[in-house]
Order: sequence, then C-alpha cells, then structure tokens
Amino acid sequence: MSTVETCPQCGWTFDTEALQANTCKKCRSAILITSVAYLEKFDHPAIQKYIASNVEALKSDPDDQDALLSMGLCYLRLGLFDMAERFLGKLIDAHPEAASGYYYKAIGCLKGHRPRTVTLNTIRAAEQLLLTAMTLEPNNGRHDIVLAAIRHDYYVVNGLRVPDPSPAELLDGAQSKHLDRNEIARGLALMSIPEPSFSAAIFAKQI
Repeated sequence: MSTVETCPQCGWTFDTEALQANTCKKCRSAILITSVAYLEKFDHPAIQKYIASNVEALKSDPDDQDALLSMGLCYLRLGLFDMAERFLGKLIDAHPEAASGYYYKAIGCLKGHRPRTVTLNTIRAAEQLLLTAMTLEPNNGRHDIVLAAIRHDYYVVNGLRVPDPSPAELLDGAQSKHLDRNEIARGLALMSIPEPSFSAAIFAKQI
C-alpha cells in the first residue's frame, strides 16, 4: 500500500477511516486511484497532483502496487498511452497476480483508437491481456464486457471469423458477475467506442 499520508488534491492529512473509505473528508476526492472512473471529474492540473504524489511514493518503493496502478490510470486518462503502458507493465512485472494491470494495459494498447481500426496483432495482444485478467479475477464482469466490445468492433464489424468465446457468450457470462457500469463506460470511451449506444446494447444484451 502507498505510504502517502496526505490527500493528493487538498493536502489534508487523512486518518485510517478516510483511507479505508478511500475518500478525503475535506475535499471528497479519492485518496488512491484504483479505477479510471475516479478521474472522470478531474482536469489536467488535478491529475498532475496525483502523478506528483505517486512519483514520491515510488521513490520510497519502486514496486508500490497502488502507485504503479495510479500512475498508469492517470496517464491513460491524459491520453499518454506509452507512459501508461510503461507503468502498467511495471505493475504486471512486480505484481503478476493483480488483474487491474492486465485489464488497463489491454485498453491502453489500443492507444485511444477504435478496435476496428488497429492491427490484428494489437487485437490479439489486448485479447490475451483480458483473458489473463478474467482468469485472475473471474467474478469481475468488466473483463468479459471489454473483451466482447473489442471482438464485436474488430471481428464482427470487419466481417471476420470471431474467436470463442463470442461477444454474445461473453456478455451472457458477465451478467452474473460484478458490473460497475461507470467503470465499463470509461473503458469503452478510452477505446473510442461511441457512447451511449454501445453501453446500452451491452447491458441490454443486444449484441
């Protein structure tokens, strides 16, 4: 866990209760960034505050899991995909059991492009990362849904043979798992998949 003891946004010294809730009592910002959805309301200067805080944490412990994930997410949100890949790669190397590293690296490897426009090698890399995340965190449906979105947008739209499991099978499997709709929507947005039509189709199982 990160050794940061003050809120990256307002500087308030947090207590154990605030850390457990992951919310600063003063400014109500997330203390640790564990989801790209947490960054939705923040502008560039605010995200830079999180980056600066995590740089300090990584000086103390270069393998700090929270800080590596946060750095990857901040750079994803800023559209700096090469930087995001660098920190998410370090997260996977240091903590290969952490599904989040694989999930976000899969999204980042598309570098903001729609799946239908990238190379097959890129799609296969993203698929393998998401399949690994599904193995490590089988009860989180975000992996299934993002993989379904990628396979639909690349294989189905381009008229190619679709690998198993198909988008429909992945969506069916996701329905019994934990689903954070805001998190999934942000992941789709990072892959330039239009909102809200695709998200609506996903949750209505129309694909």
